[in-house]
Formats: sequence, C-alpha cells, structure tokens
Amino acid sequence: MRVGLVGLVMLLALSRSDVRASLCQTINVSTSYPHQASPGQRIQLVTNVKGSCTSDGENYFAARVDLADNASKSVLASNSTPIGYNANNFSVNVENFATTPSNNGTWPIDINTYVLQAGGASGNYLVNATTVAIQVGDAPLPEYQQSPMAIFILALSAVPLILRLRERRKGDRRMLRYWCLIR
Repeated sequence: MRVGLVGLVMLLALSRSDVRASLCQTINVSTSYPHQASPGQRIQLVTNVKGSCTSDGENYFAARVDLADNASKSVLASNSTPIGYNANNFSVNVENFATTPSNNGTWPIDINTYVLQAGGASGNYLVNATTVAIQVGDAPLPEYQQSPMAIFILALSAVPLILRLRERRKGDRRMLRYWCLIR
C-alpha cells in the first residue's frame, strides 16, 4: 500500500513537470543590432519575443534576454520586460546595451532569451539561444601575397608587349613623316 502511494505521488510529480515544461510555446525571437561598430562604442540590441503561454491570470510572466561574450562567456548585459498576467498571446521588446571591445575584429555575442513565470509553479525557460557577430572597426582587407618568382614571370611576360608598342609608335611616326612629305 505504501509503495503504491509513493508511486502515485511520483507519477503526479512527473506529470506536473511535463506540463510545466510545455507551459510556453515561443513563436518567434528576433534581434536587431548594428552589424558594424567602432571600438569602444556603446551599442543597443533589441530582441523581440513573440509567444503564447498557458496562462490563467494567476501567474506573472516576463521575458529576459542575457547578452554574453562568446569567447569568455561573461555576461555583458541582462534585461527583462514584463509580459503581464495574461500571456496567452504576447509580443514584447527587450532592450540591452553593450560596449564593443577596444580592438578591431569580429565580436561574437551569445543572445539567450528566457520566459520567466512567477507564481504558484515558478520557473524560467530558455526559449532561444543564438550567436550574432558584430564587426568592430574596419574589416581587414585580404592580402594577396605573391612569390618573387611569380612577380618575375609577370614582369618578363610584359616585356614583349612593351616592345611591340614601341615598334608600333615608331611605325606611326614614320607614317606621319611620309604623309608630311607627300603634302
């Protein structure tokens, strides 16, 4: 009898966690941000979170967005925006600010989006994790390195062209003199 009661309690606990895990169905998460910025510049990233959560009006919902440096994993910024007690269908913008590194290069930022529920069965749910890249400073120009042998061959192949042009000019001058004598 005791084993049956413990099994029933465990079954209820497990079924409740399944319901909590599927509490929110995220429809869309998108972030707008500058694709290029100067070193040491303060930039704004705005994340739009659209979704639908099972809501009975008793629990309070909010959307939170954390920005983290992809290399060091340190949190750059974290901000939340209230959704409210009715989260059946919502669309909110979460604004974050970060300062770009002081050196030039591509700066990858992790953007983690959560839906938070406060109330009877509180919890937070990671609904989207993505990484964006911001070009800090000027993009490096590609370097075309040529071997000395390649430069020598290129110069050597240009010599016949130059000689032909010189001969052609000489011929044009002779033709000009001929025309001048005829007249």
